[in-house]
Amino acid sequence: MAEEQQLPTERRKREKAATKDVALGVEKFTVEVAGVFKPDLKRVMAARGINNQKDIHQRLLKNLIFADVETQAWMLRNVTTPCEIPERCREHFTSRAWPKFRQTLAMKSFTQKTSSLQQACSHR
Repeated sequence: MAEEQQLPTERRKREKAATKDVALGVEKFTVEVAGVFKPDLKRVMAARGINNQKDIHQRLLKNLIFADVETQAWMLRNVTTPCEIPERCREHFTSRAWPKFRQTLAMKSFTQKTSSLQQACSHR
């Protein structure tokens, strides 16, 4: 019976917190970050005395938003996640997939040229 009374209380607390967030203009913004950045992020946070990931994301967003256009472009210049293609995949691509792709591309090009010639001839 104690659990039944606790559930409505917890629900009311969540509803009250949600109402307060709406009044303050707080919205949920989920950020998914590649795992390769986590050690660097923790190192920077420790060096700057930041112990909350939400805080560091808010600081970064504020800096980006309030920067001038050139600085924003510089800040956003490299946003790709580092990726290394495994050797096995690279070998497969260069030995099998790439030649097949080139052959398909050549066939498409030949087909397009042929169809454009046929269209030109049919218009005469």
